[in-house]
Amino acid sequence: MRSCFTNFSATEGLRIGRMVLVGLTLALGACGDDGRGSGSDLGTSRPDLGPPMCATACEGGTTCCGSACVNTATSNVNCGGCGIACTSAELCQGGSCVPAAGVDAGPGMCSPTCASSQRCCGTTCVNRSGSSASDSSFENCGACGFACRPERSDRCGQLAGSSVPQCLCGTNNLECPAGWVCTNSGGTMGCTNLAGDRNNCGEIGNVCGEGETCTGGVCGCGSTGASCGAGESCCEGACIDTSADPMNCGGCGMACDAQGPNCVDSTCRCGTAPACTAPTAGALGMGGDPGQSCCDEVCVANTDTSCACEACTGEDTCQISGGGIIPGMGGDVQVCCGDESVAFFGCGGGGFPTP
Repeated sequence: MRSCFTNFSATEGLRIGRMVLVGLTLALGACGDDGRGSGSDLGTSRPDLGPPMCATACEGGTTCCGSACVNTATSNVNCGGCGIACTSAELCQGGSCVPAAGVDAGPGMCSPTCASSQRCCGTTCVNRSGSSASDSSFENCGACGFACRPERSDRCGQLAGSSVPQCLCGTNNLECPAGWVCTNSGGTMGCTNLAGDRNNCGEIGNVCGEGETCTGGVCGCGSTGASCGAGESCCEGACIDTSADPMNCGGCGMACDAQGPNCVDSTCRCGTAPACTAPTAGALGMGGDPGQSCCDEVCVANTDTSCACEACTGEDTCQISGGGIIPGMGGDVQVCCGDESVAFFGCGGGGFPTP
């Protein structure tokens, strides 16, 4: 038998060997280039948007994309994330690009033909955009049947520089994110956080009381948002028992006076008895009634021996201050030991009593 390598020269063998080596090299180089790519290039690459450059922190559930705060739930050019753009045949709904089938019902469905500012939905022409929630565009925003949420938007329109109708809240804001509502604040429509707005705490129109803050949609007292106990009121950020606090007796800021310095059951009293009779001033130092003072929780008539719970000495007598030239115009009416000048210069002297 004759070998097939009888006439196979060394030169030819070397040439064939090199060809086989080159072929193997090319085959190995092609591995991983079958359309799947390497692990770091899986899927379609997004363009390099660079670091966020927004001048201020984005609020209201918006995201910083480039140099603008956008709502990635509804933005057609940043749908679900920065740089993810929907096609011209899609709309961004809930952060996903969805087919905009039925944007217009097509020719022949509406008669007469709709104007360019309208679209045909079924057999009815509706506006493409409007200025209020009552406009026909509100129920067909960007496409037939795509209704705006009335609690999160107030109209269907275009953002500045855009021709795409979208659900908006206010002059140039996208619809509010979940948990926020579109409300009128000082004549301007905007997004309000129900979890932290004391004028809309938990629901629209629920106003927290004086001194309260809104935390987690619940009105509470002070910066911590703590709930006050039974019988307590939030006064200047602190829970106060207004049934017993003489500085807030029966309500915040309702302070008891000298005639009834004790707060009992939300009422200013002298001890447990009703408040004492307050003094009244006359005119030009004449007339008036010295009334009573609460001394050791007992009402005592104001006289020279007990004037505001103190005995007058020497030539001093129990005088009424605060009368002035015209009764009621000389400041707070008080009693104290002194001479006739007290009526004009007040207890302690130094000038006319000030209102």
